[in-house]
Amino acid sequence: MRDIGNLTPSHRDAERPRTKRTPALEKAVLEGVDEENPDISTPNLAHNLHVISSLIHRMLKQENYHPCHYTKVQALSRNDFSRRVNFCRCWYNMYTG
Repeated sequence: MRDIGNLTPSHRDAERPRTKRTPALEKAVLEGVDEENPDISTPNLAHNLHVISSLIHRMLKQENYHPCHYTKVQALSRNDFSRRVNFCRCWYNMYTG
């Protein structure tokens, strides 16, 4: 009561304890987003490490990692090469002939 003059707990005391940023946690976060698993989301990584996602996001931001969502929009097939060659020949003939 002497500190704040109130008997009710402060807002800060009601929250869960802060997660400490340790070198071991930083290493685990960076290993969690390595090249083998680049598409893991920040909330999933936070859940796996039992910390809040904002801490993960801050750590990644300080390491110059930026969130991105990879979306595969098209793929090449075996027939694409001959189609592309025919397309290029057609356009070449239009411009030169």
